[in-house]
Amino acid sequence: MDAKPSSSEFDAYAANYDEALNRGLALTGESKEYYAEGRVRHVRDRLRGLGLKAANCLDFGCGTGTSAVFLRDGLEITSYTGYDPSQDSIIEAKRTVPWAEAAFVAEAGAVPRGQFDLAFTNGVFHHIPPEQRAEAVRMVFESLKPGGVFAFWENNRWNPAVHWVMSRVPFDRDAQMLFPHQARSLMRQAGLKVLGTDHLFFFPAKLAVLRPLERWLRHVPLGGQYLVLAQKPVS
Repeated sequence: MDAKPSSSEFDAYAANYDEALNRGLALTGESKEYYAEGRVRHVRDRLRGLGLKAANCLDFGCGTGTSAVFLRDGLEITSYTGYDPSQDSIIEAKRTVPWAEAAFVAEAGAVPRGQFDLAFTNGVFHHIPPEQRAEAVRMVFESLKPGGVFAFWENNRWNPAVHWVMSRVPFDRDAQMLFPHQARSLMRQAGLKVLGTDHLFFFPAKLAVLRPLERWLRHVPLGGQYLVLAQKPVS
């Protein structure tokens, strides 16, 4: 079965995307905003640890633009481009994101090449058919400046709770998640240097008292999501 919803299928959820997603996340006791903020905070800390700073960002598969303001505030970026092939999602993002420096495009050809310090993606590649994933990573590679970083977030296929959550979200039910080694392989095939892999979101809201432990658990492959951080070579 083709696991990638077409752009028209995502168009159908553009107006009630948050409602559908939060229905799945109810198991965790958190909303999508909690996870959006946590992802950006973790990327910020990792970039700081590497001595890197991003002035601008490509949000690859931005959907309705949930991450835009979190990226702006958390990373202090000055400009942002969100790309998504769903026209209706882009229309919704333009309507709801209150940031004049945010641009949203639905055409791959409208994404600038060689312009971004950071490319960010979350939960997008499990909707892309396996045979098209290398092409998608190559597009990200071409969008980055030399030395630019790709922050690749994906749901953790090793985590049984993730499967349960995704089964409750209409557009995620048939998605094919990637294992971390598959994501790293895609990065390397595109010419990116893998800087590391982290795991995050181990504890639901009911166990929030344990969340300070997550900083020491990031190499344990059981969190709800993982981050592969990769960099475009300078030369």
